[in-house]
Amino acid sequence: MSEKSKDAEIERLKSAAATSEKNKDAEIKRLKIAAAMSDAEIKGLKAKLESEKQNCWWKMSSQQNSRSAEIEQMMNEMCSMVRRLHLPPQVDGETWQYQTNSGEWAEFQDKANKELMLKFQEGQQTCEMTIDGIAYDYDFQVMNQTNKRTKKARSIRFCSNLPHHWGITDADSLKMLLPVNQGNGQDGSDDRICFVTDPAVMSTLEDLLNGSKRRHDGTGCDCLHGRSTFRLVEAYQVKNRELWRRYQRHVRSILDKHKQHGIKPRVIDPPVGEALTRFATDIQVDLVGNELLLFHGTREFDLAKTIAKEGFDNRIARSGGLYGSGTYFAAQTCKSAQYATNKGMQEKASTQLMGTMLVARVAIGDPHYASGPCKNLTRPPTKNVSASASNSAHEIRYDSIIAKPGIPNGQSNGVQAHMEFVTFAPEQAYPEYILRFIEE
Repeated sequence: MSEKSKDAEIERLKSAAATSEKNKDAEIKRLKIAAAMSDAEIKGLKAKLESEKQNCWWKMSSQQNSRSAEIEQMMNEMCSMVRRLHLPPQVDGETWQYQTNSGEWAEFQDKANKELMLKFQEGQQTCEMTIDGIAYDYDFQVMNQTNKRTKKARSIRFCSNLPHHWGITDADSLKMLLPVNQGNGQDGSDDRICFVTDPAVMSTLEDLLNGSKRRHDGTGCDCLHGRSTFRLVEAYQVKNRELWRRYQRHVRSILDKHKQHGIKPRVIDPPVGEALTRFATDIQVDLVGNELLLFHGTREFDLAKTIAKEGFDNRIARSGGLYGSGTYFAAQTCKSAQYATNKGMQEKASTQLMGTMLVARVAIGDPHYASGPCKNLTRPPTKNVSASASNSAHEIRYDSIIAKPGIPNGQSNGVQAHMEFVTFAPEQAYPEYILRFIEE
């Protein structure tokens, strides 16, 4: 290579080196700027992430608090529900109930039940109430309960627990509790005493009269009315809510007494007739618990209607009864027919002198079987109860008196001809039907 060419190549290399150095400096500067921008971005990103983290934490904390409150509310409701489900059912009265998550119905606690009943009877259409620390709104028009905090709604309903054979729906029973000026349907008539129009029911009641003339052993009675054929002229069914509640409370008190003192009443001996037993079963009389369906004669129809309104009252019973000053019932129509008119001892009931008899549900409970007349009694006698693990030996009073056929009665004929039952508490019997009849 010539000297000139070498010098040109050296200049070219120097120039290339200079350019390369410039490019290197530019690249370094670019990288430095990029690095600086990246640090800022990272710093901003960190700030953004920290902000989002804070927001997320607060959001999660808020949700967690809300969820915790919701869980606590649900736990309170569940605990409240468990407590209510373990309460004894109020089978002897009206109850308000609410629908659970599973679709079943549960009763309100006794306090809440009474408060709801009071507010409804006051004519309130809506109300507020707190149960176990939880506030609820109640609407009696749409029949629901709403949790004021969660806004969760449940259906509520009213259960009357009235006898099935009354044919009264819970809705109709609820209307009966309203004040007169708020549409309870009262028109001045007494809807507690209902005229029977169903021919099938009339036929059943007439069969009951004629099927109950025979003694417990199936033999016929040769008394004046034992030879009669009873013709039912009219009948009335008693649907008295207040009397029914009073009777139920008394039945409950008898059962509680038996449980407390370990009393197991014997089966009624001799048993009442087949016709009474069959009809009692149809209207769900508790025969196993010594609740019976029996007859009671009254000399006047107006007196029978008074009993239907106010109940039996041994306080105004005639004195001098063979087995105490109580209310007398019989298992045979021929016995009750003796008291069904003013001349029942001498004459049969007729179109001129119609007979009146009540068919009553009677809580006999643990009866004392009389061995003879006991005219001075104003309540059942007592008996000795043996000592138990929880009670020492003591006396307890019987619930009623039974006079069995065949015992001496101190009368001219010498012995008791019919089986009689005597109660001493006005609330111990409930009048189911009033029967007006003649005899042939």
